[in-house]
Amino acid sequence: MPDVTGGNALRAQQQMDGTQIRFEDATGKDREVVDPQAWRVCGSRPGANQRITSYPVTLLVAPATESCPDGASG
Repeated sequence: MPDVTGGNALRAQQQMDGTQIRFEDATGKDREVVDPQAWRVCGSRPGANQRITSYPVTLLVAPATESCPDGASG
């Protein structure tokens, strides 16, 4: 799993072209990610530099206008 933490969610999705990805609101507000360009990656499951063993990969994201919550690394 590449380390995409801190980056734009759309760019992370493009970087992982061909990989099944799902977005999850890292803030716990359960918002749907309609425009990944407006969200930042706070973490992932599996974590950065870990082997992907199941799909979809989950990107934990927060709106770019908000901070990532503590402990959102996945």
